[in-house]
Amino acid sequence: MEHQDAEVSDITVVLKAECAEKLDETVTALKGLGMEVEEVDDGNGVVEGTIDAGKLAAIKKWPCVEYVRVEFTYIADYPLGDARDKDGVEADAPDDREE
Repeated sequence: MEHQDAEVSDITVVLKAECAEKLDETVTALKGLGMEVEEVDDGNGVVEGTIDAGKLAAIKKWPCVEYVRVEFTYIADYPLGDARDKDGVEADAPDDREE
């Protein structure tokens, strides 16, 4: 049985130069979408972190976003008890397939 709680992307968001003063506002909005922000480079208007891959298209359309670089996309299976766990099954639990 395959367990999938989320498709997640590690991304770098680069703001347009004219929006440099909106970096804090952008970081707050990204966190509001569920992004786990790893690093913010104030001098270059860059935010790095991890977000649900389904939210990438919306971020790319933001007026102040120059571009979004997707570093890596993967399937996450969170452990039981984690708020992000959607399937309620442990990764190492035996599956129900007959062999």
